[in-house]
Amino acid sequence: MLGLGMGELVLLALIGFFVIGPERLPGAIRSLARAATQVKGYAASVREQVDTAADLAEVRRQLDELREPLAEIRSADPRRAVREAFRDVPAPAVRSRR
Repeated sequence: MLGLGMGELVLLALIGFFVIGPERLPGAIRSLARAATQVKGYAASVREQVDTAADLAEVRRQLDELREPLAEIRSADPRRAVREAFRDVPAPAVRSRR
């Protein structure tokens, strides 16, 4: 709890008792606890948003890696690929039957 030991907490309680007064001390402690809870909630929310942003950045990076291969696939012409594959194949030898 904020790195405070028991001795520090007792000292803070005594200072609060004399500065705030015994009547208002319980309300001040409740307000402080409520504020600490809100700060924890805000911190958790920020942590979640940062994690979400990091996940989105990773997804965007992966999509960028896939764009070039996808563009190659989209621009592929199967007829041209077949023509190029058979371009270097020699014509069959024709034997005459006599």
